[in-house]
Amino acid sequence: MSWTLYRWTWRLESSLFVGALPAGSLNRCRLYVPSRTLWGGLTAELARRGASDFPDYGKKGRMLLENARLTYLFPAEGDGEAWRAWLPRYEKRDGLVWRREDRQGSEEHQLTDRQIRRRLLGARPATAIDPDSDSAEEGSLRETECVLPHWRDSGSRVAFVGYGFLKQDWREVYDITTLFLGGDTRYGLGRLQRVEWKSASDVFGAQVDLRKEPPTVRTDRLLAHTRADGCTQEITGTRELLAGWDRTKVDPFSALSETALWTPGSRTRGSARTQEWSIGDNGVWESARGQT
Repeated sequence: MSWTLYRWTWRLESSLFVGALPAGSLNRCRLYVPSRTLWGGLTAELARRGASDFPDYGKKGRMLLENARLTYLFPAEGDGEAWRAWLPRYEKRDGLVWRREDRQGSEEHQLTDRQIRRRLLGARPATAIDPDSDSAEEGSLRETECVLPHWRDSGSRVAFVGYGFLKQDWREVYDITTLFLGGDTRYGLGRLQRVEWKSASDVFGAQVDLRKEPPTVRTDRLLAHTRADGCTQEITGTRELLAGWDRTKVDPFSALSETALWTPGSRTRGSARTQEWSIGDNGVWESARGQT
């Protein structure tokens, strides 16, 4: 059975925290939403909907894995006509930069990683209270970065844009219009409202093959964490180990890969320029050549 492809846009209604490696007392935040985080939010909404008893998260999560493949969500801003995503890319001279998808070659629409973090992020201070003294516990003061609901310079709304590959005749996620993603959602963080859903024929301009199982994307820029086994081209960028929680399993914390994965924005540099990547059920990309 072939796949259908949709582009969806989620407007950020409250600050969002998607954790990355901390820096001292600062809990750092990613500028994008990994597929696994999106899968968790969608699973929660599907399971809670219509549940008369304790929601069956495991069943709904497996169903979502079987019927959907999800791309990462990237920050976007509106220009009066459409929501334009900011996408990461490693450059030889500048390192990691972010370019708006409508004008990839324009310096006006290119920011360094530091510049876009200044536009998007704020910090929330917090501390633990010592019950004996009813004062701040020593050494517990910390700050947590969060993506703000508005861009700092323009004051316009922040949204997140991505794509969903869905099995034909399966559109159960279509009815979901509100999501809670990331950390501290019980305190109101990470609320997103879907403002756009439309059919698509590419993923941020990259060619897709909807007839393959799983579907593939052909591009020279990685827009997800990627396992490059079998890739015939040189890759430039950074790598990191990726792990996550799955409370439906006996051992809830596990690594998504035994080896470090290439991070979003990394790119191929071979003579062929583009590479075909398959999208795994956990959102990690893998070289289509490396599949067995």
